Amino acid sequence: MNRASPKSIKAEFTVTPPAKGGVDVAVLNLSGHWIITRLEGIAGRMQSALKRYDKVRVTTDGLEVLDSAGAFALHYGLDDKLDGEIFPGNEAYTRLYALVGANRPTMDTYTREHPEVRKFWLHPVYYVLVHLGRIMSTFWRGFIDQSVFMGHVMTLIMLSIVRPSRIRFAALFNIMQRAGLESLPIVVVTNMFVGAVLAFLMVLSLQQYGGAVFSVDLVCIGVMREFGPVIAAVLLAGRSASSFAAEIGSMKMNQEIDAMRVMGIDPYEALVVPRVVALVIMTPLITFIGILAGMAGGALAIWGALGLGPAFFVQRLYDYVPTVNLFVGMIRTPVFAVTIAIVGCRLGMTVKDDVISLGRQVTTAVVQSIFLIFMIDAIFAVLFNGFVF
Repeated sequence: MNRASPKSIKAEFTVTPPAKGGVDVAVLNLSGHWIITRLEGIAGRMQSALKRYDKVRVTTDGLEVLDSAGAFALHYGLDDKLDGEIFPGNEAYTRLYALVGANRPTMDTYTREHPEVRKFWLHPVYYVLVHLGRIMSTFWRGFIDQSVFMGHVMTLIMLSIVRPSRIRFAALFNIMQRAGLESLPIVVVTNMFVGAVLAFLMVLSLQQYGGAVFSVDLVCIGVMREFGPVIAAVLLAGRSASSFAAEIGSMKMNQEIDAMRVMGIDPYEALVVPRVVALVIMTPLITFIGILAGMAGGALAIWGALGLGPAFFVQRLYDYVPTVNLFVGMIRTPVFAVTIAIVGCRLGMTVKDDVISLGRQVTTAVVQSIFLIFMIDAIFAVLFNGFVF
C-alpha cells in the first residue's frame, strides 16, 4: 500500500559504494521531488556522503521532478565529481543542469571578489535571519495546509447539511459528551477562580478612590467579554486539541485510516466532521456556563471583601452592564471551536509511523491552538472596540 502522498515526497538520494575490484565510481541515485520546497539542506548532506569518492555516476530512476533550485543543490552536492551524463534521455533536465553549471563560476567569483559576503555568513545576524526565515516559512506552509484542510472539512459539513444521512450521530453524540460535558467541571472551577481573583484586584484598585462598588461592573464586563470565552477556549484547546490529535494520530500509526480508505470510507467524514460539529455545538454552552461561574466567583469575592451580597451584585449587573457585552464574548466561541478542532484533527492526520512524531504533533496541536485562540481574540477585540460598555 502506498502510504505517501504527493505533498510528503521530499528530495532524497542513496549512495552505492564502488564494487570491490571494479571501477572506482560510486553511484548516486536520486528520488523524490527536487524542488525548492522539498530540498531542506540536501546539498550539504550529499557533499558529506560523497566526500570520500572521486567520481560519481548519477541515476535518476526515482526522480519525479526537478527545478533550478534542485539543479543548484545537485551541482553543489556533486562538486565536480560527475562521471558521464547525468540526465540521459531528458533534454529539459540536461539543459537546466548545464545552465546552472554555467552560472556557478559567476557566483563563486562574486564570492571571492566580495569577501564581506562570506564574512556575513559567519556573523550572528546571519543565523538569526536564517532562523527567522525558517520560522516564517514554516508558519506560511502551516497556514496554507490549515486553509486547505479547513476548506475540505467545510465542504463535507455543507454536504452533510444537504444530506443529513451522511452525519454519524453516534460519533457526534459521543464526542459531544467527551469533549463537551466532561470538560464542564474544569471550566467552571477555573472561571470561578479567575472571576474571584479579578474581583479582588478590582476592589483593591478602586477602593482607594472610593469607587469599590464599580468593581461589580468591571468584573462582569471582563468575564463576559474576554476572560470567560478565552479561559474556556484555552482549556478546551489543552483538553480536546491534544485528544483529537492523539486519537487520529494513533489510528494513522496503526494504518486504520488507510484501512478506512480501502473500505471506501472517507476518514475526514468519519473522524474530522463529527469532532468539528460537536465542538461547535458544545463550546458556546460551555462558555456560557463558564461566564456564569466567573461572575459567581466575582460575586463571592466582592461579598467577602465589601460585604455586598449576591442580591446587590445581581441588581448592579442588571442595571449597569449592557447585554451587548455577553454578545461580544459569545460571538467568538464558534470560531474558537472550529480552530481547536481543525488544528487537532489536521495535526493528527500528519502523524508519521513513530511515537516521537505522535508526541510532537500532540504538543504542536496544543501550542498552535492556544496561539491561534489569542490571535483570534485580539482580532475580535479590535473589531468590537466600538461596542461601548
